[in-house]
Amino acid sequence: MPTFRLAAAAVVLTVAAMGMPLASAQPDPTARVGVTVADATLQGYRFEQLRISSADGQRHYRVHLALPRAAAPAEGYPVAYLLDGNAALMELDAPLLQQLAAQPRPTVLALIAHDNDLRIDGAARSFDYTPRRTPGKAEEFDVMNVQRRSGGADAFLDLIESRIKPAVAAKANLDPARQMLWGHSYGGLFVLHALARRPAAFSDYVAVDPSLWWADGFIVDELEHHAVPLAAPAKLLLIQGRPAAGKPAQRRTDHAARAAGNAQAAVRLDAALREMQGLDVEKQGLPGLSHGQTLGAAIAPALLSLSR
Repeated sequence: MPTFRLAAAAVVLTVAAMGMPLASAQPDPTARVGVTVADATLQGYRFEQLRISSADGQRHYRVHLALPRAAAPAEGYPVAYLLDGNAALMELDAPLLQQLAAQPRPTVLALIAHDNDLRIDGAARSFDYTPRRTPGKAEEFDVMNVQRRSGGADAFLDLIESRIKPAVAAKANLDPARQMLWGHSYGGLFVLHALARRPAAFSDYVAVDPSLWWADGFIVDELEHHAVPLAAPAKLLLIQGRPAAGKPAQRRTDHAARAAGNAQAAVRLDAALREMQGLDVEKQGLPGLSHGQTLGAAIAPALLSLSR
């Protein structure tokens, strides 16, 4: 049977003690990357950047690579692939990287971003991070914005497996048994889709405030009825915020509807995950943090768990 663990709420204290900045509750969609830790000279890590395009040449990505300066352990470095790579890069800081560098197995970070300077590319992620709802349909559009295409998750997963992973492996000696996929919101939706459809692709899955409400709980239905059995043990870390009552964003109708959808889907999600033999599930709460704030706060706990 799967293992379920509920972590203590002290995760927030750990992040705060490290001095990590928290993302704003409602990030500016026009925000750009600017100067980051990748522009600094660090003792424990060095940064490189990869440019990768899809097989059809229609979609373009940049991968921010943080490579440990220490020699790789005998089995190779663990590696963490983080979605919304520009936003994740903006949340990284020198103290966290210093802490990672001091771990017995420092982790290679591969922050996968769309090839522009936007913190979040809403249109691109709506396509890449969402599953196709109707097989064979020529084109689908996002349930939250009908101007944005959706349904590209399988193509994006193909790209990670066939192009991004080999490019990262060419830069460092990696441990094939310790590979993490991390995603927030729609990225968390993608993480759960990858777990359901290609569980052997990664050893560790981290879904941060995943959009369980999307398409009336489509991802939960997928896990309930279409999940591929695990051929080897895997881990899933679910990290969710718990905003304080009465915040203005929580009183807005759209936010309230999504919160209700997530709550209903979460009950079904628990049941579906319990049926996945070989899956170790851990839950962590981030009390007092909004959906937007969880992106930055959830990076350190996930990366440190992989490095130990």
